[in-house]
Amino acid sequence: MLREAEPSIIWSVKNQARMHRRNGDAPYTSAAEAMTYWPDTANAVAVRRTYDEGCAVAAPFGLDDLLSLTLRPTPRFAHRRRHIYEERLPAKRWDLSWLLLNLSEA
Repeated sequence: MLREAEPSIIWSVKNQARMHRRNGDAPYTSAAEAMTYWPDTANAVAVRRTYDEGCAVAAPFGLDDLLSLTLRPTPRFAHRRRHIYEERLPAKRWDLSWLLLNLSEA
C-alpha cells in the first residue's frame, strides 16, 4: 500500500508490538518506549494525526538531531552495541540521499 502511494520511497515498516521478540527485549509498553530501543536518535520520531486535525509527536530523544540532520547512536547503541549502529550506516546509504548529513561520534 505504501509503495503504491509513493513508489520512489524505499519503505520499511515494522510492527513495534512484536519487535521486542526479534530483539530479545521485554515487551514495549508503548511506541515511544519502543523507539528508545532504536539504533539512532534522528529516526526515533513518530507523528500521528489527532482527532482534531492536529498532530501528536513522539520523540524520546527530542527533535534536535532530526532537524539538524545529525545522525548519532541512541544510548543503547553508543557502546556495547555500537557495531550494529555503524553497520547500518553504509547499508542505509543515507549519505547519498542526505548530502548535508552530520555523523556524530557521540
